[in-house]
Amino acid sequence: MKPIYRLILIIAFAMIANAQVATPSMQQSSFNVGVSYSPPYIYPGSIVQLYITVISIQPVSNLYIDINSPFKVLTGSTIQIKQISPGTPATFTAVIQVPLDARPGYYTIKVVAYTLMYSAESSIDIEVLPFDFSSLVVARPMAYLPGQPVQLPVLLFNPTADYIRARVAINGSAVSQYLNSSLSCDTLIPPRSNSTCFLNFITPSGLKPGFYNATLTVTLSSISGYAGAVTFRKTVQLPIISGVDVNVMASPTQPVVVGSPTLVTLAISQGSSVPLQNVTIRVLRGDGVEVLNSNPVTVPLLTQIQLPVQLVVSKYGNVKIPVEICHYSSCGIKYAELYVPIPGLSVNAVFTPFQGYPSSLVQSTFIIATNYTISNVAVEIRAPFKVLTSPAVSLPFLSPQSPATINVVFEIPKETKPGVYPVNVTVAGAVYKFYYEVLKPEFSVVATFNPPVAYPGAVVSGNLVVTSPFNAKDLDISISTPLSLISPAEYRLPYLPQGQPYTAYIVLQVPEGTPPGKYPLTVTVNGENYTFYVNVGAPSVVIQNVVITPPKILEGIATAQVAVQVLNTGPVVARNVTITLLNSTIGKQSYTLDYLPPGSPITLTYYVDISKLPPGHYDVVAQASWSGGVYVARGSLDVAKKNALKVDYKVYNVAPGSTAVLVLNITNLGPDDVKNLRVSFTPSQVFELHASNIADVATAGVRMLGDLAPGASVSTAFLLDVSDKAVPGIYAITLVATWNQTGVFMPSVQYINIPIEVKSGIDMFVVIPLVLTILLIVVGLVTVARRRRRG
Repeated sequence: MKPIYRLILIIAFAMIANAQVATPSMQQSSFNVGVSYSPPYIYPGSIVQLYITVISIQPVSNLYIDINSPFKVLTGSTIQIKQISPGTPATFTAVIQVPLDARPGYYTIKVVAYTLMYSAESSIDIEVLPFDFSSLVVARPMAYLPGQPVQLPVLLFNPTADYIRARVAINGSAVSQYLNSSLSCDTLIPPRSNSTCFLNFITPSGLKPGFYNATLTVTLSSISGYAGAVTFRKTVQLPIISGVDVNVMASPTQPVVVGSPTLVTLAISQGSSVPLQNVTIRVLRGDGVEVLNSNPVTVPLLTQIQLPVQLVVSKYGNVKIPVEICHYSSCGIKYAELYVPIPGLSVNAVFTPFQGYPSSLVQSTFIIATNYTISNVAVEIRAPFKVLTSPAVSLPFLSPQSPATINVVFEIPKETKPGVYPVNVTVAGAVYKFYYEVLKPEFSVVATFNPPVAYPGAVVSGNLVVTSPFNAKDLDISISTPLSLISPAEYRLPYLPQGQPYTAYIVLQVPEGTPPGKYPLTVTVNGENYTFYVNVGAPSVVIQNVVITPPKILEGIATAQVAVQVLNTGPVVARNVTITLLNSTIGKQSYTLDYLPPGSPITLTYYVDISKLPPGHYDVVAQASWSGGVYVARGSLDVAKKNALKVDYKVYNVAPGSTAVLVLNITNLGPDDVKNLRVSFTPSQVFELHASNIADVATAGVRMLGDLAPGASVSTAFLLDVSDKAVPGIYAITLVATWNQTGVFMPSVQYINIPIEVKSGIDMFVVIPLVLTILLIVVGLVTVARRRRRG
């Protein structure tokens, strides 16, 4: 080729290249940005994770992403990306903290991606749902007595990712300030954890038994300020029970002489299974009773106490000794009865304990006194109980200075019914009648189970604690339940001391297939039944989300990623949960979870085969099955029809060592617009791009052809240097066409294979008209570019 013709070709194609290079400045940004978030349900205090996806049809350098959010962005507020490859989606994450004081409603989060020349943005609306803050506060009251100091534990939960300072205050009719303590408490709660604070107060002494409402005022505020602050109230009920009964009995240590000091022992004991704490005892002056030593006695825990008191009795018959019992600030008076016989023959009886139970022993003391001497006194004791000692005694004589004391031990038979039974004492032919009360054997039986809510097939362990209010003999304990009992069902105790608990371990199996519900466990103690319940729950597995990435894809793509989020919303664990993707997959189609605890979501990943799917809308179906149920959820996948390009080409001046001209005419045969059409040349061993210098090599092989409407065409050309070593023949080159389609995240790609025949020699009659044609194409492209700028 002559130098003049080579110069003409270089000038023509340089003008074409300049027109093509100018085209990108007329286009919009060559990348798109999308944003999604999780979890799907958002409440005040939630942590929201944003997923930002950027996709570009060409390499992008130094890309920045900014997040504009009405809430605090904890991580990822500004993201810098050095490089993004064309056609490959890049996903980035950011974390946002919703404050506690966020009001329910919709909030807009905007994501902007930008470079020095271009920018793209996307926004989403997230809904903050209403939230009951009182669920974050759990008070644990017990039963309290009037006038009792109380330390009420309050458990507080922190759902945020920040340290929360909690302040709890209490008020109500059953709450009074105790000494100088405060009616509030403070605590610091770690992120996503809990903490307990204790409220100290005292119940008023005049309260009647019942339930009293108390109001908790709770303020939650973050340390750093990220989580905001909120104040709310919650009502709790404080159970107030009646004071514990006290039994008081007086026993003289010597015969009572009216008008003379007498030493009396007061036996004071608790009247029920609940002991009194911080008890003050004071013996008071009463009718016919003068107390010589009235100093109060304080005991920290009252179960049973023997209190010697010196009295002066000034009358005969039944004498009541008033005893003041103070429990904290609540006081009451109990009376101990002392019988002072009228001069003559008198008999007094003391029973220990003063009330009995079936199968218990009773120590009976009978005191016989007279004001004159009697000889050969026959004494006989009769009672409807079993007498273990001799019930008949003959006294040689009985004098006023030496009263007789007779001790008799009774055993109350096991079958004795509750009631009051007479005890007759016959002394010298005169009958003296006393009464003894037999109580119902109300044992204290407590059964606890772990776990508190079981599931079918679970092994439940528990503790059984039996406490007797008396010294019990031959105690029979049996356990029955419709569940499978593994531990022994019967126990026999030869002897159980009063107040000493007996503990047995219970192990039972919940059979497979047991429906949810409450199942009784009956404990029988000496014929008395005590029923407890074992709670059996059932798991409830749901599929929260079926997310397909990307949600819309072009036909012919091989796979799409499917993320399935599974959650157990039931109260117990779910076992052997199988999650299956019912569509055709590449790789694993199902997963089996041996153990799925409540409230812990698990995300599983599948790859669905979509290579053979025609365009259209499809459901991706996921199924979770377990012993007890099946749950099916669906996700949407759209397969878009891929546009087809028709490429017509002509090649001129193809000879070894020459510069060939490849002219392309591209037509859009598809139904949608072709956006940002780009044609790239792939070098080969025979053909290389013609460029005047090294700096133009990168741009000479790429043509940015803009947008094509359906049926529209566009023309372009390439200058190719043919290797001087090429022998005549047919060689193939490959062009790569890429473009975007509306609504599809992934760019479309079409490979164009062009066979070129290499001939020897150059036909100048072809080259010169071709150059003129190229010049006309260049002038036309420049004119179109100028019109676009003006428009």
